[in-house]
Amino acid sequence: MKEPAISVIVPVYKAEKYLHRCIDSLLAQTFQDFEVLLVDDGSPDRSGEICDEYAKKDLRVRVFHKENGGVSSARNVGLSNAIGEYLTFIDADDWIDVDCFEKGYSLLRREYLDILQYSYRKVSEEGRIISIHHYECVPMNWKDFVRKDHFLVCVWGNYIRTSIIRKCHLCFDEKIHLAEDQLFIMRAMTLSNRIAQTNRIYYNYFQNSGSATHNSQKKDIIDSSKELLRFENRYYMFKPHIDRMIAYFYVDFLSMYKVSGEELDRIFCEAKIQFRNLYSFSSRLLYISSFAGMKNASKVIVSYLALKRRKCKKY
Repeated sequence: MKEPAISVIVPVYKAEKYLHRCIDSLLAQTFQDFEVLLVDDGSPDRSGEICDEYAKKDLRVRVFHKENGGVSSARNVGLSNAIGEYLTFIDADDWIDVDCFEKGYSLLRREYLDILQYSYRKVSEEGRIISIHHYECVPMNWKDFVRKDHFLVCVWGNYIRTSIIRKCHLCFDEKIHLAEDQLFIMRAMTLSNRIAQTNRIYYNYFQNSGSATHNSQKKDIIDSSKELLRFENRYYMFKPHIDRMIAYFYVDFLSMYKVSGEELDRIFCEAKIQFRNLYSFSSRLLYISSFAGMKNASKVIVSYLALKRRKCKKY
């Protein structure tokens, strides 16, 4: 089989309502030299059948059926089978603009890039644009790129040179359920020579209120935080982003369970989070109140989040 320019990996699970829109946006691209890898992660609805229907119509579409193992395992199946010069990921309920591949591949080749990140819009179920997220920088080495501290850590919205993945056996960590995207992209960055961003918006991120959300369990936060801190020990320049991630984990957990626990509190202290790295008010409030002890910090954050929810209800 001829090596295509781009491999598109789409993990599929309970996506029958939106899957046609996603795949149609791929097959409608103005640039035709690509393959689509649809990985059916044991979906209980008609998603797998829809994937097979597309594969029968278009030889560029390949389908892989597997037992349910989570999004990381589905993406790893895609990685193992992708043969394109570059690869990118798309979630099954999202879609891309028709010139995404054409403009992206042209820029990748012209600038000899290993990674290209493109901007995206967040879209509501009613089709309303909720927000637009711009990323832009000229080609630079990965260390300078990370130092500017404004990069996309979702796996979608990135083109990655496939040879980097192959050479270093890069894959998603299936043992963790938080920050697996971030760790994958950050590792890919450290293996790259030239990275750039474009402010052109090509990706449509669907804000789906009906999709399953991950309720952060204490073990998930502990395991993922430990992996992030191990990575930080090797690549300290990622600390600002990792500080924000761990603070977010803690605040998100408190919003649901109201108490943290000794091991989670210990990890927060060991992370030595720096105030200047935090953007959100809740994370900064957590940092400041942590000097009075994590038990008191938990009470402060829970009270703040409860007050915030009451204000939102008024509007």
